[in-house]
Amino acid sequence: MVIDIHRHFWRGNQRYYDAESSADAAAPAPPDWEETTRELVEEMDASGVDVSAMLVADYGDRLGTPHFTIDQENWILAQARARHPERIVAFYGIDPRRPGAPEKFERAIQEWGAGGIKLHPTVGYFPHDRACYPIYEICIKYDVPALLHSGERFHPLLYSRFTHPLEFDQVAVDFPRLKMIMGHAGGQWWADCATIARVHENVVVDLSEWQTKLRDKPAETLAALDHMRDFIGTERILWGTDFPHMRQHMSLKDTVDVYRGLPALAREHGYRFTDGEVEAVLGENAARILRLR
Repeated sequence: MVIDIHRHFWRGNQRYYDAESSADAAAPAPPDWEETTRELVEEMDASGVDVSAMLVADYGDRLGTPHFTIDQENWILAQARARHPERIVAFYGIDPRRPGAPEKFERAIQEWGAGGIKLHPTVGYFPHDRACYPIYEICIKYDVPALLHSGERFHPLLYSRFTHPLEFDQVAVDFPRLKMIMGHAGGQWWADCATIARVHENVVVDLSEWQTKLRDKPAETLAALDHMRDFIGTERILWGTDFPHMRQHMSLKDTVDVYRGLPALAREHGYRFTDGEVEAVLGENAARILRLR
């Protein structure tokens, strides 16, 4: 089974438009969620991806005016999941500082089967902000994971300092039963991410956006993967893509294939990864955390 643990429905520039530049002109039309759902499943079929965990990142007022409110975006993911319940796991997404955020999240789990929550602290809060704590308690109550962006920010209007891997240590200590996924494996701070995960068995990492690193800088990336594997174990490393943003750099099929070829690539550079380890990373680990068959 191949499970993409870190995928979004639309690119950022499809979700938001610049209100100032649009002041004298009509705002661009919002994307069609039904068409996007069809295209998503077709792309998964063509690339050998069985399940995609779909994430909503709530950037609030940091990135301009959104086409949809955060409630509408979460509703859209719920509809996509309802059409393809065997293929899509819908993570709820919200800034925990919004009024009623915990109650909305719990209702999403109860009413349409939200499979977890996505938090993006780069908008201005730390993972250990007390506003997040009721969210974590709900995750534990329903045994669903919390996936948080970790590492440097991707946009000039967002903040990197809130998502350094060291900021996750307090959460892991305060919530040892929380299944916490550190998105992007900490990015350029991957060694710090592995250090935090090493001492907290409830913390796992995902490799979203690592596919181009593996393609373009194989020796350097294999050294990092080897280090992470030895530090935290293969069973706590998950495969993810951060599509559709990453499609401009690498197709979904090629992203699957570059990991399928990991054992041979590793041998070329003096490392060893087994086919069994690849299968675990590509899907078995995520299936366990998401409680999929």
